[in-house]
Amino acid sequence: MKRAFTLAEVLITLGVIGVVSAVTLPTLIKNYQKQETVNRLKETYSILYQAVRMSETENELLETWEIPNTNFNANAYTYGKAFFEQYLKPYIKVAKECKYLSNECWADEYIRPNGIVDNDYFSASINKTYGLVLANGSVIGFYPRGTFCEIYIDLNGKKGPNKIGKDAFDIMIAKTSVNISYGNINKSGVYMYGQGNSRTALTSGDKGCSKTATGFAGLYCGALIMHDGWKIAPDYPW
Repeated sequence: MKRAFTLAEVLITLGVIGVVSAVTLPTLIKNYQKQETVNRLKETYSILYQAVRMSETENELLETWEIPNTNFNANAYTYGKAFFEQYLKPYIKVAKECKYLSNECWADEYIRPNGIVDNDYFSASINKTYGLVLANGSVIGFYPRGTFCEIYIDLNGKKGPNKIGKDAFDIMIAKTSVNISYGNINKSGVYMYGQGNSRTALTSGDKGCSKTATGFAGLYCGALIMHDGWKIAPDYPW
């Protein structure tokens, strides 16, 4: 006599597999997305960090660099381009230069962790920085601010999710100490926006990496990931 599973047994087994998959698959996908975000952010940060260090061998130490001070208007693009070409261009592999106020590189809309649309930084219609697509696919925009150059980052360009703290982050190249609102740092270097602040500060206030933060919510998310050892902790506003 040949033995085999009955149709009922097969259907029950398939049902169990389906239930298990439905429960575990979203978690696996989310964990993969988080790790990919961390890896790409760390890689892009490293690209900028190494470019600055290599440039210092040719252009003296960072604290001696001339960083223009621009308001957030048309000259941000001009000054950003000048800063990049003077100090960083030979040390960064660029795939493409972005047009001024164009959505060819930046998304039309970015969302903060608190669900509010960003109307100050990243969106193509307001992003007046000098933008570049790096060889690794990240988009970066230079915004010189006198004592430091703020750099907007979209890890995968327009692909999405286009959310601050998920694929959009903020980095600084600082020639000196900066206002504690931007980070608690006291020497030149490449920093995440907010780096050096306590974890409590990074998850609260008007720039905090939190779903309940107000104002410029999410600008501290890169610093929070770095603070937590290049990991996305369970309380991260994913």
